[in-house]
Amino acid sequence: MEADQLGRLNDILNACRRIASYVKDTSEEEFAANTEKQDAIVRRLEIIGEATVHLSETTRQAIPGLPFRKMRGMRNVVAHDYANVDLRIVWDVATLHVPEVCAVLEKFFADQTGTTNTPPQ
Repeated sequence: MEADQLGRLNDILNACRRIASYVKDTSEEEFAANTEKQDAIVRRLEIIGEATVHLSETTRQAIPGLPFRKMRGMRNVVAHDYANVDLRIVWDVATLHVPEVCAVLEKFFADQTGTTNTPPQ
């Protein structure tokens, strides 16, 4: 796979890892009351979506377990329809879907390198 494509996938993985660190030991109520956490997570969702836009069809086909269309769609909502962002959806994405994306990408990178090591954060 081309280096720029691997770099974009690594950007997605790193954003997912950061989101996971932002929600760790945080309840949904704490998240709803903390605008800094909200802003940080929304920013990382934008990064995930923007990196996804730049992935080739070949790259997307190489990782069929990722919801690329939904990842791009979420970015469009938080970037362009920011006044109507539903924090419950952001919470669900951060706590349910982002860990799945992270797991798929960690496996992908492990398979690429033949080890269990993934790219650095």
